[in-house]
Amino acid sequence: MFEIKKINDQNIEAVFKLYQKINLYNKSSVTFLETMKKPCHIGFCGYMNNTLSSFLSAIHVLDEIDIVEIGVIKQQRRRGVAYKLVSHLKKHCIKNGIRKIFLGVSENNIAAISLYEKTGFYKIGIRKNYYFRDGFSSDCYEYFWELKS
Repeated sequence: MFEIKKINDQNIEAVFKLYQKINLYNKSSVTFLETMKKPCHIGFCGYMNNTLSSFLSAIHVLDEIDIVEIGVIKQQRRRGVAYKLVSHLKKHCIKNGIRKIFLGVSENNIAAISLYEKTGFYKIGIRKNYYFRDGFSSDCYEYFWELKS
């Protein structure tokens, strides 16, 4: 059974550890933890059979949200978990009058691009050579979703 909960003081450390496990190339970063502790942070985490398996982290400013990070453990990928988290965020936006969601994704992340397009996001721009990892750069595709009036 899959359940979504809000990231809070009781689960924030577990979400951070999951982030480190998923993002091995950025294991020492505490920026993500600092982001989750900010008052403007909105986050949800997914539990599969009562075990933390995924998260979505975002920043809320005025009537907009910027998705910072989505993570799903390897064993749960390609099973609709990220889709459920993004859909949950969109429902949260609708319920709370948040009209826009923005995000950036590497041009090489085909699975994430497919997810965002499947959930109603559309590409609005490209940031050239935005990401740099393992000696290579890649473009960032900027995506957008808007609550229709």
